[in-house]
Amino acid sequence: MLEWHTHSFFLEVKPRAELASLFVDCPTEDPMNDEGVEHDENNKENESLNLVRISEHGVEIGIPAALAENMHLEKKSPRYSVNISNLTLYPQSLCAPTWADNHRLFMCKLHVEADGLPLVPKTFHRLASDISDTHALQEYCNESAGASVSLSCTQCNRPILENKTGEVAFTCLPSDDWLETSPSADYYCRDTCGAGCDPEKHGRKFDSADSGNMHSDWYPTAKRFLVSHSYAGINKDILSEPDMCRDDRVVLCKGCNSELGHVMKTSSKIVLFHHAVCTFSVNSKPYMQSRFPDTSVFFAQLVLSSCEAQSSLKLVVRSLDKTPHVLIWLLDSYVVAATGELHEDGEQAESMFQRG
Repeated sequence: MLEWHTHSFFLEVKPRAELASLFVDCPTEDPMNDEGVEHDENNKENESLNLVRISEHGVEIGIPAALAENMHLEKKSPRYSVNISNLTLYPQSLCAPTWADNHRLFMCKLHVEADGLPLVPKTFHRLASDISDTHALQEYCNESAGASVSLSCTQCNRPILENKTGEVAFTCLPSDDWLETSPSADYYCRDTCGAGCDPEKHGRKFDSADSGNMHSDWYPTAKRFLVSHSYAGINKDILSEPDMCRDDRVVLCKGCNSELGHVMKTSSKIVLFHHAVCTFSVNSKPYMQSRFPDTSVFFAQLVLSSCEAQSSLKLVVRSLDKTPHVLIWLLDSYVVAATGELHEDGEQAESMFQRG
């Protein structure tokens, strides 16, 4: 359900919350009858009576049938209900009932269970992975091996590099900051695992962590490119215009002067070009079109993965010269357990079940 309508309901589960939150739209009946004449005062109060009932597998609003029989109403009062067959609600756990919006919106909390489906909110890492699962990054790199590669400025289409040899390979980086953190991981591995993770490699007495440099395996070359969700790592020596890299490590387009990326602090030979401002193409197909349905999904993935990496709900968007521009504050993710509309009795309808 994308919009809130009359008789809509919404059931959500937030992180670290034992109880779910239920919201039900309970519109008041029109005080005028079909002919535009007001009801008798004795019946008006009864007909406007609106009860919200919650059962194990459903929600109902209106006067219960058994009660309506004992109330001599001139007009049958409608009842609206919905069947939530794939969830189990516990009415005895209902608490904090509240009315809002001029007594139209009913809110409460109660315990909810799903048959075999844990109502656990997804982490930002999982959300970021799910929204970019059109084409997984590792699969993209594997399938792109041996292809022709080109890189250009998105703003003015000025070429940055082109490789048509068909002898290229792609290395998938697990995260955008992997090259900046991997030396620390190498140091930890060397000094704590006792060579248990890879005795053969440790036995060679060769570990770039000894010198504080990253492994040469991670260096991009003329035939190897590094690819993460947000950028492509290119060897500076193969750029068509190496002087586009300035002394302050910012990379500018020679055509339109747009900021395209930056040079790594730990290695002046590695230039990181951001997918948002550069067109990285494999076999003439842009990276963005291959992995994301549209640009908004790419930026959503970028925000989520950045918040996950920083373990924070607050994210500052900066330009490549570190100037802050925008503060993004994410809300906790939550599970949409059920959503839909209550229908008048007699109509066959069930709620939609959706896991957020």
